[in-house]
Amino acid sequence: MRRLAALGPAGRILAGILAVTWIAAGTAAFVLGVFRHFWVPLLLGPLAVGYGVLWIRVARTGRKLDAPWPKRSP
Repeated sequence: MRRLAALGPAGRILAGILAVTWIAAGTAAFVLGVFRHFWVPLLLGPLAVGYGVLWIRVARTGRKLDAPWPKRSP
């Protein structure tokens, strides 16, 4: 697996902001789905929170995410 370029301080700050935004939006969507009895936000809320967790990983490691599976060479 190849090593990806490291992010600078500005990139890590942006990744942290994106993480907080996605987690807050996912939590708000889930709560809205629970109180308003809508099923779409109930399904999409946890997905948004999961995407925010991936951004936390980017902010902590300082590297862009690569695919979790091995890539095939052509």
